[in-house]
Amino acid sequence: MTEKHLHTLLPCCKEATMLAEKQLQQPLSGLQRIGLRLHLMYCTFCRRYVKQSGAIDRYLHDYMQQPEKVTLEETIKLQWKALIAEKLKP
Repeated sequence: MTEKHLHTLLPCCKEATMLAEKQLQQPLSGLQRIGLRLHLMYCTFCRRYVKQSGAIDRYLHDYMQQPEKVTLEETIKLQWKALIAEKLKP
C-alpha cells in the first residue's frame, strides 16, 4: 500500500478533526469516511471533539432557524462602537 493511501486510512488527530468538520458540510469520500472511523475507534480525544462539534453545529442550526432574532439595544451598539474605535486607535 502506498504511503498516500495509508495516510488517508490512518489520519492524525489534526486531519481527523478536519474531516469531522468537513463531514458536517459535505459528504466525505469512501476512504476519508473509513479513515475517520478508524481514527475515532482508538482516539478518545477526537471522539469527544466530534461529539462536541456536532452538538455545536446542531445548536447553531436550530438557533438560526428561529424566527425571532436577538437584537441589541441602540445604547449597547453605540458603546461597542466606541470601545472598538478606541482599541483601533494607533
